[in-house]
Amino acid sequence: MPSDHDLIEPRVFTDMMASLAASVTVVTVEGDDEPSGLTVSAFTSVSADPPVVLICIDGRSTTLPFLLTRHGFTVNFLPEGTEDVAMLFATRGADRFGTVGWRPIEGAGPVLDDAYGHFVCRRTEALELGDHWVIFGHVIASDRRDDYVPPLVYHNRDFVRIADTE
Repeated sequence: MPSDHDLIEPRVFTDMMASLAASVTVVTVEGDDEPSGLTVSAFTSVSADPPVVLICIDGRSTTLPFLLTRHGFTVNFLPEGTEDVAMLFATRGADRFGTVGWRPIEGAGPVLDDAYGHFVCRRTEALELGDHWVIFGHVIASDRRDDYVPPLVYHNRDFVRIADTE
């Protein structure tokens, strides 16, 4: 493993990562008295057979303790035009579930009314790496709208639209 002096500066790293476009998701989980959730752009598939995804969560997140102790979570895929929802779930201390529509999923986090699709996941592993946690989940259920909607995309620290390719 390289020593700390061999690594690039954190700001150089985050600037490069910001240049990569990412779909925006909201990850939800059952809390103690109410659901908990946060905006996540560090989400990806790991395996198709079995279906496994991963999310990366800041170690300071107030949602992290629930993701580490509950068996299930839900990944909500946000469509273009839901920037307000993404920002709400990215804001510390906000009343996240009091201002958006949602429905509960037993054993996982709620599904947001604004989502165009979702994965219900069972946590399989969690690994602390640096200042984040990597959480893996088997996808046990999925649903999405029948009509096509472009995803909400984050690029260069801003929300952007996908240009038509037709």
